[in-house]
Amino acid sequence: MSQGFTPPAALLVEGDSRVQETLRPALEALGVSMTVEHRPDAAVALLARRRFDVALLALDLGSTDGLALMRALQARCPGLPVLFLVPEGARDRVARAIREGAADCVGTPIVPEEVGVRVSAALAAGRAARDRALLEALRTALLVSGPAATVLARVADAARAAMGADVAAVFAFEDGRLARVAGDDAPEPLAAVAEEAVAKGAPAVRTGEGRTALSVPVLIQGATSGALAVELPGPPADAGPLTLLAARAALVMAEERSGSRLRGAVGASLGRLAIQIAHELNNPLGGLKLYTSLLERSLAQEGGRGLELARKVARAVDELAARVAEIRAYERGGAAGPLGQLIESCVDECLARGTSGGRGGEGDA
Repeated sequence: MSQGFTPPAALLVEGDSRVQETLRPALEALGVSMTVEHRPDAAVALLARRRFDVALLALDLGSTDGLALMRALQARCPGLPVLFLVPEGARDRVARAIREGAADCVGTPIVPEEVGVRVSAALAAGRAARDRALLEALRTALLVSGPAATVLARVADAARAAMGADVAAVFAFEDGRLARVAGDDAPEPLAAVAEEAVAKGAPAVRTGEGRTALSVPVLIQGATSGALAVELPGPPADAGPLTLLAARAALVMAEERSGSRLRGAVGASLGRLAIQIAHELNNPLGGLKLYTSLLERSLAQEGGRGLELARKVARAVDELAARVAEIRAYERGGAAGPLGQLIESCVDECLARGTSGGRGGEGDA
């Protein structure tokens, strides 16, 4: 998580210097720093460079409506608590402001005690909402089970929710190159920051045009095996939640690798067994085929039913020889027919028994 303690920060958009002078000491008493912007467009631009924990806005900002500014700020920084400064003659507008998404309203002239109560409540509500989103995202990612692709997709979903991101993706090495294996289609900045995190073995950040691409490496036994990356509006955010989720991605990747190695070992063992059986059958089968050929030629001279029976035996021998050839082809990786399917089903059964404590499928006694 974050290193050290960063005091909460408030953004004030208000042109009245008297309000500013009254608010600053009231916020400082709460341990909240205050930054003032007079122009709405400058306030929106500032959110691309800095993160704030709460915003206090005048309802009327010249040609700009305060509600419109709130929507613009929250689009840039989702979940930002906004409090409106409401003069006595405009109290009837409070209900609409709350309906539109404001956390609360503060009456003017400013009463420091009221500011303390309402701002503290808004900060606490904002923290609680972020914590709930993070916990739900972590719960979803940690409890999900199933194929690796399913789990990694849930990890990407959790990263998107926890970070308030627009896109999120999991990257892993495939054929020696880093590739997206789960999550959203990766725009160029996301892929680039994932490459950087993998190269550094540490979190990487890229910013531009009011957006941030953030990535952390996926580490398996200390080795970088991939990356988890998000792209979100606004300035850089805490990478702590991503690090936790990257650990979940590492776990499922490691399990998949282990399963692949186990599957390969079981397949190789079954293949060696099948090949040994084929070798044991091959010589007697060759002799049987020779004797059948001699019998067939002898009976051909006599004709009758014996010849038909000999030909049936010859066809059976040919079928058996084909099966032996198929078994021997498995050694060279060329068995794609019924034998290959049989061995693969045996591998699946062995793996299922391994993960179920030795119990077989439903049809087992």
